[in-house]
Parts: sequence; C-alpha cells; structure tokens
Amino acid sequence: MLTSAASEPSNPTATNLDWAGTAGYTAIVLDGLTEGTETGCIHGTAWYVHQLGARLLLHAGDIATTLPDALTRAISEVAAQHQNTCDLHHPGSPCTTVTMIRHQANELEYLVLADSPLVIDTGGQPLVVIDEAEKEFSATLERNARGGTTEEFLGLIHDQQQYRNKSGGYWVAQVNPEAAHHALTGTVEDARGALLLSDGAALLVTEFHELTWQGLLDLAYQSGPQELINATRKLEALDPDRTRWPRYKVSDDATAILCRL
Repeated sequence: MLTSAASEPSNPTATNLDWAGTAGYTAIVLDGLTEGTETGCIHGTAWYVHQLGARLLLHAGDIATTLPDALTRAISEVAAQHQNTCDLHHPGSPCTTVTMIRHQANELEYLVLADSPLVIDTGGQPLVVIDEAEKEFSATLERNARGGTTEEFLGLIHDQQQYRNKSGGYWVAQVNPEAAHHALTGTVEDARGALLLSDGAALLVTEFHELTWQGLLDLAYQSGPQELINATRKLEALDPDRTRWPRYKVSDDATAILCRL
C-alpha cells in the first residue's frame, strides 16, 4: 500500500485539530470536533487526537484485532490516561471522528465513525462511506449558526454536546468505548485505492459542489492530497462572507490520505 497525505489547519495561526497516520497496511484520519469554552479537560482536542491516533495505529496493526475492537481499546486507554486529571463526564470532553482502513491481500477493511468521508476506488462507481445520520442531525442544529455570530456558533457547539454518544443523538470517539460499535464497518475486495478525508477536505463535493466523489478521487490521483486542500482554500477565499456557500466556518482544518493499493 502506497500512501501520501496532507493536512493543514483552517488558517496558519490556528491549531490543527485533525490527525493523520499510516503504518504498514493501515491508514487513519481523525477530525477533532471544535471545542467550546469549557471542556473539563486540561489537555485539549489536539492532544486527544494525537493520543488516540497513535494507539489506534498500534492496535489495528494486529490483524487478529477487528477494527471496532482496536478503536474500543484506544478509546479506553486514552480515557484512562487522563481520568485522574480531567472531568471525563463533562459533555465537552475532547472527541473526534474516525475514518480508517486496513488492507490485507485483496481485502480492504474499513471503519467510519461520524462524518469524515471515506472514498473507495472499486474500479467502477466509487464507494463512499459516511455517517449521513450524524450529518443530518448536526445540520438541523447548524441552520441557526451558519453565517452567524461567534456567540451563535458557541451555542451550536453546546447543543451538539448534549447529543453526543447518546441514544437518539450521534456517536464519536470520546470517552465511552461503546462508540466503536456504532461505526460503519465493512470489507471491499479488489479495491484499487482509497481516499480518507476530514470533512474540511471534502468540501469540494459536500458544500461547494464543484466535483463529484469520482472527480475528487481523480484529482487526488493526478495531483496529490495537497491539491485537494489548495483547491478548497481557493473557493473558501472567494466566499469569506459565507453567502455563496452558506456554512458556519469560513475555513476548516483539512486532511486527506490517498492510498494506492
């Protein structure tokens, strides 16, 4: 498996809450959720995604461990690491989406938790794996915050926190290891490649509607993951007031891993 990756924060002075990692036959993208004013954690989301990503790569490296079990262990271990210093019961405790693949022989395994897309090159119509239920749920809350004030955006984050990892809400990697078993999982035989994305690197399809998923995959093959981000930044810069493409952030952290199998 040959991989190439690119990741950058929403702007040069911001902290990147995304994380990308590859090892052996595994690739992972994490998209840390934006923090509110209170989290109960002294470390923050950037710390959380780095800790979780490293452990997830380690456990997924054991092919006898299923991907949900690898995520279960990683969530539990990171929770144990800061349970004595942080309030893990706080609804704003750092959390992240998870998109990962593992390739063995002619079989590609995948796990997608929340709304960071996975695009699999099957040789025909690409298979796109994304938790649409989570996106639809969040979109309902976002309508009042898109293009709004900072206070409205913080209110949106507060509302989202009340529904995370609860029945009737949506699931992300945070403190409760049960979240791993709410992920979308599956296997694909004879895949040619895969593109793992944070939602900020998928905007050319999901928000700007400039490309199809196949077009995004083709662009990654032809020009590499960094060009996906460059093209996204160009369109974001054309609409700083968020009027042409209504959205609640002008720019977002963006991360992409391209895997050639």
